[in-house]
Amino acid sequence: ILSMNICILIQSITDFIGTWAMPVGTLDRIGAEGNQATCTTQGFVEVIFKIAVPYYYSCLSIYSYIAVRNSFKEEKYRHIEKLGHLGAILVSLPVAITFAVDGGINPNFHVCFAADKPFGCSKDPDIPCEKGDDYTIALKAYYTWAVVTITFMIPPMALILTRITIKRANKNKNRTVGKQKIIEEYRKKILKEFTAQSCQYLAFFWTTQIVAFVAYGHRFI
Repeated sequence: ILSMNICILIQSITDFIGTWAMPVGTLDRIGAEGNQATCTTQGFVEVIFKIAVPYYYSCLSIYSYIAVRNSFKEEKYRHIEKLGHLGAILVSLPVAITFAVDGGINPNFHVCFAADKPFGCSKDPDIPCEKGDDYTIALKAYYTWAVVTITFMIPPMALILTRITIKRANKNKNRTVGKQKIIEEYRKKILKEFTAQSCQYLAFFWTTQIVAFVAYGHRFI
């Protein structure tokens, strides 16, 4: 959770900087006061944390499922957290480096991001592209689908698996008696509350992400 919040903070700062990081004279961008170096730096950070935030949320969803599956016995799944941090680096840093080296980070909508230059030239045959070739566009498409998968597919799948695990635990509860049955009933109550809370968190998270996806998709309408 701490790592996800740090990512959100850094991404919020780069979003706040906005067009200031774009090179002076960028067409149709008010407030462009930077240069290519500031633009590349901003875009590099954006590419990393744009996917790192939903990645960490997905990891949290998976971690919660594993915790329920192991009856919250932390010693059985504590080691997974390190793999989660390693995965955050592997899914974001190589892509950001590739974009930066390939010249694929340029002024986008409100920040510098993976884009062609001039913006939209890859879709207009009358405008020659200075930067951002077909490889950049293909990599951006892959990156976008990765973000969509991590944001909208993995968390609900983890939630469904969590629910299935809870139902199986409820079946086992019916075969218990005495003190063990009381413990299992209390455990059932906690797990139901946990599931409801997870659904709320997922709804709130999607609410914060859907605006960005709608704004991005509006470009293609």
